[in-house]
Amino acid sequence: MTLFVELNDLISKYRFFPKKGSGIHFIIKKDLIEEMLSLGELKKSDKVLEVFAGEFFLARKLSKKSSLTLLENREQLLPILKKQLPKTRLISSFSSVSKNKKCVSFLPSENSSETFSKLIFLNFDLMVLLLQRDFALKILAEPGFSEYGSLSVLINTFFEVKEVKEVKSDSFFPPTSSDFLILKLEKKKKTEVKSKKDFSEFLKVLFRFKNKTCLNALEKALPLMELEKKKKEKIKRKIKKIEFEEKVYLTETEEFIELFNFLTQ
Repeated sequence: MTLFVELNDLISKYRFFPKKGSGIHFIIKKDLIEEMLSLGELKKSDKVLEVFAGEFFLARKLSKKSSLTLLENREQLLPILKKQLPKTRLISSFSSVSKNKKCVSFLPSENSSETFSKLIFLNFDLMVLLLQRDFALKILAEPGFSEYGSLSVLINTFFEVKEVKEVKSDSFFPPTSSDFLILKLEKKKKTEVKSKKDFSEFLKVLFRFKNKTCLNALEKALPLMELEKKKKEKIKRKIKKIEFEEKVYLTETEEFIELFNFLTQ
């Protein structure tokens, strides 16, 4: 039985219909699911999180290869998961995520930015994510490119991109509005940044002034940063000692790390 035929049976049985633009899409290509499983290098002992597990077909395969936790809060999809995967842990929020070392997920475009921002703080050793192409390019962007931003730097600081695979929109039902990319992200064994949260805030606000030099951008960005008062005062004292005149959007990841550490340590 093809996944598309099985999906139609589920639609009929559970009385829902995933309309285009609803944010609910199902993978209907078995080889795509197998590709994601292969990239995940799964073992039975692995503790794996799948986000938006209502997609179901991927969840079913993951549950057979690992200790799986499903995160799903869309009410119309919960009956499928509870009935079809009764022994799998089901949660509804990120606050309930614990001890998962891997994440294998398909993130629909409607949720990708917000969801991804939460995932990168959960300390996974490996993530295999199916992401909308435009969003994935922001992660992969290099200095000087229009897509280059705080997300590009943050990922490059803490993860290595191991694989990139293209996925066409007809791999889903209903078809997605754009193509997707599979990214395999592996946590770096060592990084020079102590606080991922503070570094993220530092980058996010700094890139609001991406066309300015780092020095000028810092002077404008510092009042907007949500950092502890002592950290902001330390940065303020050290800004005048900076001689780095590169524009923000041309600055390399290593240079951001060096700048952040100088200002905060």
